[in-house]
Amino acid sequence: MPQKLSLTGKRWIVKQDDIADSAVAFMRSLFHERNLLGSARDNILSDPFLFAEMGRAVERIRAAVDAGETIAIFGDYDADGITGTAQLVRFFRRRGIEPITYLPHRVKEGYGLKNASIDALKQKGVSLIITVDTGIAAHAECAYAQTLGIDVIVTDHHHPVTVVSPDGPTNRPPAHAVIHPLVPSAFPNLHLCGSGVAFMLVRALEPERSWKGIEEDFVLATIGTVADLVPLTGENRTLVTWGLSFLESLPPGPLRDVVNTIRQRDHAITSTDIAFRLAPRINASGRVNDPSIALSAILDGGDAIGQLERFNAERQRLTTHMYAIAETMVDRDAWLLCLGSDTFSAGLAGLIAGRLTEAYGRPSLVAAFDGNRAIASLRSIPSYDIMHALRHAAVAPLLQTCGGHRQAAGCTFDVRNFEQLKEALKAAMHSSGLEPELLLPTLTIDAVLKPADLSLDLWQAISALEPFGQENKEPLFSLTMQTLEGIRCVGEDGKHMQCRIAGKKAVGFSLGKYADALMSEPVDIAFHIAKDTWNGRHDVQIVINDIRLSRSTD
Repeated sequence: MPQKLSLTGKRWIVKQDDIADSAVAFMRSLFHERNLLGSARDNILSDPFLFAEMGRAVERIRAAVDAGETIAIFGDYDADGITGTAQLVRFFRRRGIEPITYLPHRVKEGYGLKNASIDALKQKGVSLIITVDTGIAAHAECAYAQTLGIDVIVTDHHHPVTVVSPDGPTNRPPAHAVIHPLVPSAFPNLHLCGSGVAFMLVRALEPERSWKGIEEDFVLATIGTVADLVPLTGENRTLVTWGLSFLESLPPGPLRDVVNTIRQRDHAITSTDIAFRLAPRINASGRVNDPSIALSAILDGGDAIGQLERFNAERQRLTTHMYAIAETMVDRDAWLLCLGSDTFSAGLAGLIAGRLTEAYGRPSLVAAFDGNRAIASLRSIPSYDIMHALRHAAVAPLLQTCGGHRQAAGCTFDVRNFEQLKEALKAAMHSSGLEPELLLPTLTIDAVLKPADLSLDLWQAISALEPFGQENKEPLFSLTMQTLEGIRCVGEDGKHMQCRIAGKKAVGFSLGKYADALMSEPVDIAFHIAKDTWNGRHDVQIVINDIRLSRSTD
């Protein structure tokens, strides 16, 4: 029998049909299932010297400081790279040193260390480059820096690239030191983000377990960790938990001013706030202008903070416009959505690809054409590793550059090869053994609840799972055969929906267009639980994620 889909076209996968004991007991079991044993605050961070080459990196940096060398920090242009770069700048400023910072322009220069950027730093007298959130694949560039008398310390977390050297295959670039969870390392956390790796370097460089400004560095590492979508389990969860606590007591300064742009009265900032409100503001600088402005806002404040707000508004406007164009180009029967146009912006291609993958439940590639050069971003579904497609024998020769992660990657290629690349990518995906049923937008429901389960005790139990993120997502529940009472559309153009369900306030963002179809129909709802406070009274609120008609629609 065909899968019954929701009104938004999603299939639901229900992990548990009912709760045998109680909702609170179920949450305790979920806590164990996700291996979130114990309080995150009670856990300690790993010794940074478990990185095999951390001692070598620290020794070189201290020697550069003592000798008064000109030091450069080369970071990535996203929130992860920017917050990691900021941490290292702060470390050197505590030593009375103003390092040179270099964040490449997303469109003009692209990702990663380049010979041209090394030449520019050489002209400024740089003798030591420290990379942040990049560099692990820069084998040729690190070798080039050596020929110029520049040492490179690589700090990164991206997938290593194996090349053939005179000594045989290696995934370690010829840098002075490499700080990476996998190359080579005994560090137990294999899922640190770039900013997290930078934080470990700062911890190793500081002579004491604590230092002046440690709270701000924790917060910066937290922003990078949440923004880069690494698993929020284990050590990452510990780091983010501490960072979120420090967010509420940041001393006056630029970082607090940046954070305050998203602060809501009487509400503590959560990992969700960072993911959907703060990180996009930081990223907007590199997407529509210059990433250095975001770095300046974090480090020095002033007019740069207002610029971030304007860039973010522009990012939102352009994304809405470009996504509308992308939707007209989608082949709904394709396993892999491949779109390319000179109307797309390279800085926003990843956002468009992410929206397409979320909406259609299948991998996507969105390419911005600039003459004969195409800059593409790819996003994928959990069941498919998009890097496997990019490394496929029929695909790799068509690419000029590529790199990334399992569900998010980027590449460049010649526009004239676009049609050939589309076919090669689709062939690679078809040959992967992926089941067609997995190419539907999917919601995973943790459990079906009864109206009696909706309580503040349940909300409190859910809160113990925070911070939420990758591999520790906010629990999603469902109620079946419910009547939506007092339905009304709110917001711009009636975009959102408010109602009551089982006596509780409910809100459905971007679900207003379905209101008419729900007036008299029993429905199943997929939802999160929030806390509602009004006139000093507290109750749970239902935040609707998706809706489907309870009766069969097949």
